[in-house]
Amino acid sequence: MKFIKKEEFKDSNWSAGVTTEVFIYPEGASVGEKNFDFRISTATCKDKESVYTPYTGFYRYITPIDNVMNIESDGNKFTLDPFEVLFFDGDHSTKSSGDVRDFNLIYKKGQEAKMFSLNINNFDFKADKRAVIFNYDSELKVQDKNFEKFSAIYLEEEKINIEGKGRIIICEF
Repeated sequence: MKFIKKEEFKDSNWSAGVTTEVFIYPEGASVGEKNFDFRISTATCKDKESVYTPYTGFYRYITPIDNVMNIESDGNKFTLDPFEVLFFDGDHSTKSSGDVRDFNLIYKKGQEAKMFSLNINNFDFKADKRAVIFNYDSELKVQDKNFEKFSAIYLEEEKINIEGKGRIIICEF
């Protein structure tokens, strides 16, 4: 188990806001080179409409974490409430609108992954392979250590107990 604190996230500017890389696998991979298997990030969008960077050869999950998000992918329109998760193909033309912070999992086709959000109250979790658990804004503890707001935990085939009440996002891969 590894705690990933906000200070370890990698921020970079993009045309409509800031993207914050929470985790990338394998270690040392680059989103710019698209040589990763899995990438977890959060991003802000301040523009009225944002056109997504194509990720040909990848699948994506996305959820807004602070406001409603309107998103269109391959001509299909969705309105997502905070923590409502959408899966879509990175090959598809995608755009969104809304002043929102979102949370994303992008993974290479041929790999297996899933992302979901949960309301928890003292929660046991076991990672069968690898998992990243993101805490957006809750007061939580794991093994008597603070699981800080806006931080994550990386697990490999481990079982943990998350103490406290709140909402988390889990990415398994």
